[in-house]
Amino acid sequence: MKEVNEVLLVCGVHGVGKTAFAKKLCQKSLLEYYSASELIKKMANREISDYKKVQHISDNQELLLEALSEINDTQYILDGHLCLMNAQNKIERISYDTFLAMNIESIYIVVDAPKMIQHRLKNRDNQMWNLGFISLFQQEEFAYAKFLTEKMNIPLKIIYNNKEVAKCSFLEKGNIILPIKPVFAKKILSGEKKYEYRKRLCKMEINKIYIYATAPVKMIVGEVEVVNKMSMDKEKLWLETQKYAGITKEFYDQYFEYQDCACAYRIGKAKQYRFPVPLNSVGIKSVPQSFIYVREFKLY
Repeated sequence: MKEVNEVLLVCGVHGVGKTAFAKKLCQKSLLEYYSASELIKKMANREISDYKKVQHISDNQELLLEALSEINDTQYILDGHLCLMNAQNKIERISYDTFLAMNIESIYIVVDAPKMIQHRLKNRDNQMWNLGFISLFQQEEFAYAKFLTEKMNIPLKIIYNNKEVAKCSFLEKGNIILPIKPVFAKKILSGEKKYEYRKRLCKMEINKIYIYATAPVKMIVGEVEVVNKMSMDKEKLWLETQKYAGITKEFYDQYFEYQDCACAYRIGKAKQYRFPVPLNSVGIKSVPQSFIYVREFKLY
């Protein structure tokens, strides 16, 4: 019977330097190195599609698992991704079942400042990636790494500048402070309103919204989890969200009167603070016009 392999998975976005780190880790640990993309190419006997866009993500992962099943090393290092950019230029998480089948011992996620990643990609591939998209991609890769390690009860090791770190400031800003009228803030915190409508959303993936109730309150009154962000035709969005809209259709139509597309944050668990928090107590000097990225606070 074939012995079960143990995988040390090194992940990170394109251009972050994960391959260089993975190979150094191999030398240090005396383990064999394997590249997920190279294994897939060999199994498929073809090239992955044009410049990082993957046409058939699920099919490729099946090829990867087949290739891994043929490896005889009992422990090895695999260089791969947790998320990929699909053919529609959208960030897509690789199926959880794929990673579950790998028998992963630990995950190393290599991170870097988005500007450094952008510079590296320009030098390496002569492609200028949007900074906002790089940030979004890295946030999603990191969020999925946290999810996978918590779900599988395995260690997550964050690598920055070739060293393991506890945290990185550019990964901490997965939250926003959002100004909301007191009447709507109250409905959100009570659970009556589960969608916060906006004409535009923040670009980065976020975990939490800190609710700043505008005049006359002028304080942070609570926080809510963000389930996901929604952007679509305004009539379709209303049909999908009207049950917990917390506003009338008349108000909705008036707000989006001059737009075809409407956006919303879908809200999860809410927590109302016993004592509202002034902005200056968390280092914010002025009221954000639309939103502001912030680190996670402990305000209750």
